[in-house]
Amino acid sequence: MDRISSAAEFQTACDTLRMRGKTIGLVPTMGALHDGHRQLIKLAREQCDVVAVSIFVNPLQFDNPIDLEKYPRSIEDDLEVASTLGVDVVFAPLETEMHPRPILFHLEVDGLSEVLEGSSRPGHFGGVVTVVAKLFILAGRCRAYFGEKDFQQLAIVSRMVKEMHFPVQIVPVPIVRDERGLALSSRNLRLTSEQLNSALSLSRSLFAAREAIRRGEKNTDKIEQLMAQELGREIDGIAQADLAVLDYALVVDPLTLMRPDRIEGTVRLLVAARIGDVRLIDNVGA
Repeated sequence: MDRISSAAEFQTACDTLRMRGKTIGLVPTMGALHDGHRQLIKLAREQCDVVAVSIFVNPLQFDNPIDLEKYPRSIEDDLEVASTLGVDVVFAPLETEMHPRPILFHLEVDGLSEVLEGSSRPGHFGGVVTVVAKLFILAGRCRAYFGEKDFQQLAIVSRMVKEMHFPVQIVPVPIVRDERGLALSSRNLRLTSEQLNSALSLSRSLFAAREAIRRGEKNTDKIEQLMAQELGREIDGIAQADLAVLDYALVVDPLTLMRPDRIEGTVRLLVAARIGDVRLIDNVGA
């Protein structure tokens, strides 16, 4: 397995592999690899000749410097995971390599970024698409694997590829959950055992709302109210400070991310909440 820190070297390596007739699977990550990342890598390994994993904690997508500082970093463990899964190339650049200073160019997103995470985290998706666009330029023609847990990110990156004509095929990968239903996230590493129990309220609220829709409920307001009530329900043995504090619970169209007046056809249910100083998101299709 090759570890590369230079952007130019990574670009050259990808170009060389393609000239040899190899297909490339790119898995962009911010490290702290968990089973969700493993699923992305395994699928890329099945579908592509070469798997390249990027590990870079992108400062442009953090609106809170404390959140950036506390984001888990475990490069040596990540390299071991990547090696075990048969990754061919790990691109782990320094911040100055990805974002030379001063930063004079920055992408922006209209429409899709103004709701959900975008309304709670101003500038977040501008930072996301800026770094993802740079990764796509460096990797060149490839398949890129993104988890559905960050559903809005997936929708925005997919639209960016279409609109900007990147030679990249986006491959969505379903959410990986633990045995209790909690969506896996690098941020879970920052939660105490009590907070992890509280975090189960996110998936519980989504599953309850999905079941209500399956039983015939079509009223968007009622489904959102149900999610909020389930997420806010007290759990025995968890301190008040460790309970989930709702940010949003919404029903949206999976393509436009707009909220329908009434549920007709497929929708996406999304929730976000804070537990202590950690912000979590989750979603399901319904």
